[in-house]
Amino acid sequence: MILSITLDRKKGGIANSLISYSKALDLIGEKHFIILPSDAGVKNDLLNLPNVQIFSLKKSSLYFHLLTRFIFKQKYKSLIQDSKWIFIHNSKLIKFLNQYSFKLGMINHSGKLRNTFHRATNIFITQSGYERFISRHPDNESTNIVIPHGFEQLPAVSSLKNNKVLKVISAGRFVTKKGFYDLIKAAEELQKDNFPAQIELFGSGPLEAKLRKKINDLSLNNIRLIGWTENLHDEFRNADVFCIPSLEEPFGLIIGEAMMNGLPVITTKTDGAIEIFGADPGKKGGIYIDFSSPDQIKNAIQAISNDEKRYLLAQNAQENIKTNFSLEILSRKLRDLFEKAA
Repeated sequence: MILSITLDRKKGGIANSLISYSKALDLIGEKHFIILPSDAGVKNDLLNLPNVQIFSLKKSSLYFHLLTRFIFKQKYKSLIQDSKWIFIHNSKLIKFLNQYSFKLGMINHSGKLRNTFHRATNIFITQSGYERFISRHPDNESTNIVIPHGFEQLPAVSSLKNNKVLKVISAGRFVTKKGFYDLIKAAEELQKDNFPAQIELFGSGPLEAKLRKKINDLSLNNIRLIGWTENLHDEFRNADVFCIPSLEEPFGLIIGEAMMNGLPVITTKTDGAIEIFGADPGKKGGIYIDFSSPDQIKNAIQAISNDEKRYLLAQNAQENIKTNFSLEILSRKLRDLFEKAA
């Protein structure tokens, strides 16, 4: 039995990783028990997985029982004691569970180094995150490993759609670090050039009103904001390219999801992009752009309108996920982790 504990309630990176970890654990015959807040957005998705069992509490109650070491919730305490391995998905949880350091892994979703100095296992999702930690804490006592996320393989699709204009898709929280202002500026330049492209931006967040106002003030008709959709896979499969101009991105699960749906990716050189595309992005399905560079976004979109180039990048993207970031690879790395701890 493998146990995961999270305080997170929103859909996003942690939620998606709970799903991918569950699927990877199922491949190696492991049950996945998950303790999470009762209003967590991912709860229903997890309940559909055959090897998952959910234990939920109000977030305030979960905090209380963590503080009291689950003395008033013996069932939860037994879960922790009897589990083969414990994953925690929020760094603040480490202080409540440090007595189980011999079977405790903290997944470093953010790429930041908060609460990483301990005796448990740090699981970094990028090599860059791992190297930052080693540089900052060379004399650490933790076990430190890199396990990137894994993605479920989908049937191959062609990048050559019948779209009359190039359909560019982007998605994420509407916050500054996602770089969406740069995407709007690129849209402005594309419209000035009368370039046939349509940008669809999925998401929500605190900057939504400001982003919408910026689009309206510039009288742009080639970019529109769309709320979250229940199934981005369908949107990916109707699009031509995925663009993510983030100023920081610890891994970018959504990049992998776009790639496995047959989309080439235009991306800044974040930790996640470097992990996925390496030093030669074209061979892995991507195009690098500099941070805060609307001109480079515009140029990359125009370049990828070439059918031959787009098709080659799409093929490389799908092969990259299949070869380097599959659920099967994730499951093997998890099994190795458990075996070394046994």
